[in-house]
Amino acid sequence: MPGVNPELLKKYFDGQCTPAEESRVMEWLHSNSNQNDAFDDSVFQGIDKALLKDSIWEEVQPTSKASKPKQGWLSFLKLAASVLIIAVLVHFILQSQFLPSRETGARTKVQYKNIKTALGEKKNITLPDGTILSLNAGSELRVPIPFNDTARIVYLQGEAYLQVTHDLSRPFTVVTEHAEVQVLGTAFNVNAYLDEEYTTVVVSKGKVKLSAGKGNPVLLTKNQLGSYSSVSGKIHRNTVYSTSYSGWKNNELVFRNQPLKDIAKVLERWYAIEVEIKSLSLKEHRFTGKYKEVTLHDLLNDMSQVMQFQYQLDENKLAIY
Repeated sequence: MPGVNPELLKKYFDGQCTPAEESRVMEWLHSNSNQNDAFDDSVFQGIDKALLKDSIWEEVQPTSKASKPKQGWLSFLKLAASVLIIAVLVHFILQSQFLPSRETGARTKVQYKNIKTALGEKKNITLPDGTILSLNAGSELRVPIPFNDTARIVYLQGEAYLQVTHDLSRPFTVVTEHAEVQVLGTAFNVNAYLDEEYTTVVVSKGKVKLSAGKGNPVLLTKNQLGSYSSVSGKIHRNTVYSTSYSGWKNNELVFRNQPLKDIAKVLERWYAIEVEIKSLSLKEHRFTGKYKEVTLHDLLNDMSQVMQFQYQLDENKLAIY
């Protein structure tokens, strides 16, 4: 029987398994021997596999109708505990794969490559599966080298535009701080900076599924934007012109009726400067504009005239008042 690994368990609990993959998980659950468990020991090193298996089995079993009323509260606690154990174990296993690889006999742990961009820097990357990715300034991407045979999962902080290579057998997932984006093959933009309230996904081609918070996942198609608020915990979907959300990879700056406090964050990442807005009311002033390869001085001159502010730029520090 093919191996049962963290990615497959994650797909199972997300409801993303194919019938064949679901059969693999169920076959493993029904097996009586722990000696032949289809685990990669190098991946599950340090994990009580029997406990993991028992916990999963308890979680997927239907509640017995013969349970006595007085045992109801105890049963509930056991179920809650089993779900928590699964979540913690699978999360721990997946996160542990970010550690540098160590050889154990003839086996090697999965290696992850960290790709970062500094403020004012952008990078174009080709992933192991042929997916083409542009990484915006002040961003970080973690990607396994290579992808495994059941899933393609990358971890993003910041902003990236992806053209995902189609592979029906291995769904592609972008995991951010607050959300997940799942695709088979498409092109889309993900904005997920840690200092931003909203995680946004804009689809240029194909279809993606945005999952976040406790609500239902949202399907997004071409020229649709999905935004998740970490404050409200809700996902909203709108129709947009997708090209305007990925122009950054061609050195285009686009502001869409945005408050100056949000624009300041873009300027910090784009031009590698520190921005201070000295007036509280000025932070909420909004600006709309589109620029191609614009210098910071030209942009500030334009914005200051429209928004009626003054500014002082000293080396890498900008004061707006």
